[in-house]
Amino acid sequence: MTKDSKALAKAGESGFAIVDDPNSREVMVGAFDQLGLSDFQLSRIKIPSGGMTAWEIEGLEGSTVEKHLDVILFAMKGKQKSWWATPLESAGGGAPPSCSSTDGINGFGVNTLEVDAEPGSHKCNECAWNQFGSARNGGKGKDCSDFALLYFFTKGSRLPSILTVPATSLKSLQNYVLRLIDAGKKMENCVTRLALKKVQSASGVGYSMLDLSWQADLVGEDATAMSSLSADFRQRIAESTPSMS
Repeated sequence: MTKDSKALAKAGESGFAIVDDPNSREVMVGAFDQLGLSDFQLSRIKIPSGGMTAWEIEGLEGSTVEKHLDVILFAMKGKQKSWWATPLESAGGGAPPSCSSTDGINGFGVNTLEVDAEPGSHKCNECAWNQFGSARNGGKGKDCSDFALLYFFTKGSRLPSILTVPATSLKSLQNYVLRLIDAGKKMENCVTRLALKKVQSASGVGYSMLDLSWQADLVGEDATAMSSLSADFRQRIAESTPSMS
């Protein structure tokens, strides 16, 4: 099969509800505008722990396990950072970070273990928790978590979902985006496959890493519609606060 033969040749028949049904795009944008919805209320998917190579997806009829996800990536936020004074394994999942950054340069919150410290702002490159070797679990990494947020549509969804991409998978994401750029493609005009592979750290601990691959191109009206939706949504999330929960 040649590269071009994978292109989605017929506009309106992509298999993605958000693309094929123009009304779904209008409803989604209207919901954000009229109901005041934010990205904090969107469904979130996390890369599993322990080297698992399948996704667990929550849906209307319960959870399913998927080997891979074919999606349309239409927005992302990189250079995100979060730090917890009480480690998440102790505080419990979903606890808000003590300090966070939306640009990887300026941090806002409390970045100290001192009791009753007042929130403030600081430079991330000067923070002790943003230095390699600061990890409180004894590792060589940083205690402050670097991550990116990926916004995407699955085939059956009319609302986007968010994937938190941790530091261990950031290089995979960066390399994929560079490959798309080099090929003259935009991520919002492509079908991307999200898969997982098991790798081992230098200390022999297995973990799951994101594996992205191009599957097909959107064409014609489909590509135009997703470009417009992508531009609108990127503007909406530009000033929102990061969260890994």
